[in-house]
Amino acid sequence: MRANETITISNGSLKGLRLKETGAIAWLGIPYAKPPVKELRWKAPREVESWPGVLSVQDFRHSSIQLALGVPNGSEDCLYLNIWRPDHVEENLPVFIFLHGGGNISGSGKDFQGSILARETNSIVVTMNYRLGAMGFFRHQAILTGDRLDDSGNYGLLDILHALKWIQKNITSFGGNSGNVTLAGQSAGARNALAAYLSPLGEGLFHKLYILSGGCTTATVGQGEAKANDILTALLIKSGEATNRDEALNWISTQSSDTISNYLHRQQAIHFAELIGDTGLRMTAFPHLFEDGFVIPKGGFDNLKYRTQLSIPIVLGSTVSEFSTFALSDAHFMPQVMQGQLIGNSEQRMLYEAAVQYGSEIYGAFNVEDVAEKLSTLFPKMPIFTYRFGWGLQEGVIEPSFRFLLGASHGADVPFYTDDFSIQSFFSGMYTEHNESGRKALTALIQSYLSRFLKTGNPNGEGLPGWKCWTNDSGSNEILSLDATVSNVIVQPVQKLSAKETISRLDEDERLSEEQRTWLKTHLFAGRFFWKNE
Repeated sequence: MRANETITISNGSLKGLRLKETGAIAWLGIPYAKPPVKELRWKAPREVESWPGVLSVQDFRHSSIQLALGVPNGSEDCLYLNIWRPDHVEENLPVFIFLHGGGNISGSGKDFQGSILARETNSIVVTMNYRLGAMGFFRHQAILTGDRLDDSGNYGLLDILHALKWIQKNITSFGGNSGNVTLAGQSAGARNALAAYLSPLGEGLFHKLYILSGGCTTATVGQGEAKANDILTALLIKSGEATNRDEALNWISTQSSDTISNYLHRQQAIHFAELIGDTGLRMTAFPHLFEDGFVIPKGGFDNLKYRTQLSIPIVLGSTVSEFSTFALSDAHFMPQVMQGQLIGNSEQRMLYEAAVQYGSEIYGAFNVEDVAEKLSTLFPKMPIFTYRFGWGLQEGVIEPSFRFLLGASHGADVPFYTDDFSIQSFFSGMYTEHNESGRKALTALIQSYLSRFLKTGNPNGEGLPGWKCWTNDSGSNEILSLDATVSNVIVQPVQKLSAKETISRLDEDERLSEEQRTWLKTHLFAGRFFWKNE
């Protein structure tokens, strides 16, 4: 029997969309909070108002305001979520919530299409839009009101927490089990998921975590306020209120908080996005996830040791070539790539290889080993499962230039969850009929592991290669390598990474000159939030 695409939730009735080609039903663009516009800019999300009649939710709504390839995109009216479920009448299904990546400055819920995944895992898949950039993370003294939520500056995280509450309230109407919710995400979305786990406000809203290339990152309130003041200074110059930085700082020092607040609220949201630009994993370029002492405790993830009942099942994943796209986009390498000179220049090729190798190991350890060790130390009985995704690095799987430049890059594992290889980006040329058999086999395995984890909190199951639970033994090898040849899956345990050991090998790498080693550490890696070599 088929499920009904028209359902009733707490705010009214919704008419979704039956997706015959994937055997799923979708409800796209469901409002989960009031539009955060006008006086609600830089406020915690407010409850959405009920609507009369039946609301058609058959298409994605606006993403948060952002730059897409330099072009303004999205809207401040962006608080919508998307739900997919299998097209049958079974209820009490596990719930998988996926938070998109994009550095918390770009992306949207439509980046992760959940219809096939919902069918293959027999679960409810949810994605959402939340505020990004300075609309999502902004902390300035002039806009403080005395309300701890409104003043936290963590509006994007508060949107996520608000959506999680909405899901707890409404997901049973879609056939979901509100007592079996897995919060997942990739990159910034994964870091947001970990921040929701850290936040006292997230307790009880989800029961498992599934983290793809995340890591534990927070910023201090001081960092946030300094960046907000820099943005305000630049806006004053851009709008003509001041002609230089000194004049802008003088204006700021002589105006009341109300005047500054009114000025900030009058500015177009896109201007904030333009001033932040591309951050490239550098927290100083855009501090976010502020340790405000209420939404996120001061001291960040070290505060987990003061919390109880936080031992929940978690999967932590990374890719083998985590840093390749960030190295590729650096101003030193990108012109050589665009002019076709990098691969043919033996010295520069070797420097690029070293940048990807060492950067990826350090970033990968930050995403998986560091998090697993921290959590396992605090909660020794916590079920932690770790993987490293390597598809694209086996000989002959992808075209050699892609293999060299990208390998198994940051985000390369995401299409293997959605089974959507139509992605239009630098990944698209990697997916061919030649490697389809291996891709499909690896996709089926990954979805099988996820399905088991969603149901039981353990990815292991009959017919699946064994996946060991994490231990803090440095000599053990419970990280699971997920890879495939042109036609067959390759699954095997691999050794753990250590940022300290990687940096030691970098310092001793005789292929590199002292100048090149210094350049990697002080230019290419410095300032990235995974780089701790102070």
